[in-house]
Amino acid sequence: MKNKITRRCGGFTLMETLLAVALVGVLVSIFLTVFVPARGLVQEALTKQEAERITGILRAEMGTIRPNERAGARDKVSSDGKYLTPFDKGFYWIMKSKRPSTSIVIFSYRADTSKQPRADGTYPPVKASKAVPGQNSQLVAIACPMNDSLHKNDIKDAVGPVFVVKMSQLVDQHNGEFKLSPNPGVIAEASKPEDYFSTSDNGKQYGGAVFYRADFYKMSPPNPARYGDRNWKRMGRPLFSANMSFHR
Repeated sequence: MKNKITRRCGGFTLMETLLAVALVGVLVSIFLTVFVPARGLVQEALTKQEAERITGILRAEMGTIRPNERAGARDKVSSDGKYLTPFDKGFYWIMKSKRPSTSIVIFSYRADTSKQPRADGTYPPVKASKAVPGQNSQLVAIACPMNDSLHKNDIKDAVGPVFVVKMSQLVDQHNGEFKLSPNPGVIAEASKPEDYFSTSDNGKQYGGAVFYRADFYKMSPPNPARYGDRNWKRMGRPLFSANMSFHR
């Protein structure tokens, strides 16, 4: 009588399958534990980096007087759009935050360097549909009032998001503390930059700097014509905020 040889059919036993499933579960758990927090840290870092870039653009523009913004040689005081000092420009720019339609916007666009520069020294944009990186163009970032006559039409050719800035003064309480003004676009101590001075006899502690909070909103849609009747409540929640200042 011949012995029968039992051959095992191809496949895995139930125990082997359960062990494989358990091993995969452990590996997935390890992957999620390591990768997901790391990804969150990367995203957070990118968000902070972008916020710093945007606030840097605003800070730099408020500290610069462009050729078409310079007050005349005979002017003794600044006016809206014509400034003697960067401090005066910052003062008037904060006042533009009374409503979104006149507030400051920040965006990037591809400038056509083959054209003549405009009155403020910037180049006109390459139309978004014709933009070719590296061909007589360069990507530039700018901050300007939403209703600025030179740049309001540039917004439609923006590269990336457009940010709308609401600026609210941090009012000195003269006890080492600051209180956020409920009224954006209003300077509590003065209506003109030349009045924003402290003297030894009035006991005021302001005069050299203006502190404010800048709230940054995404402009959606990026079309100034759609913001004529909007107020700040209709803008929703800001993407991020930053406490800032400018000095004499």
